[in-house]
Amino acid sequence: MSIQFVTNAKGEKTSVLVPYKEWDALNKEREELIHKLQEAELSLRFKQAFEDAKLFEQGKLKTYPIVQLLDEL
Repeated sequence: MSIQFVTNAKGEKTSVLVPYKEWDALNKEREELIHKLQEAELSLRFKQAFEDAKLFEQGKLKTYPIVQLLDEL
């Protein structure tokens, strides 16, 4: 990568210059990672839902009427 830093008079870094191709590649990689994290989160939610359904079938999880749920919203 050919990243350049811009500094102020004190020598402190104030900005970064990244070539567009590299920026675009990094941005695409970031988007892919976000997508993978969203898929993983959805997968965990489905897994939890199935575990809750199993606990309900075993009588280990109490359920509530939909009216009560809507009232709480």
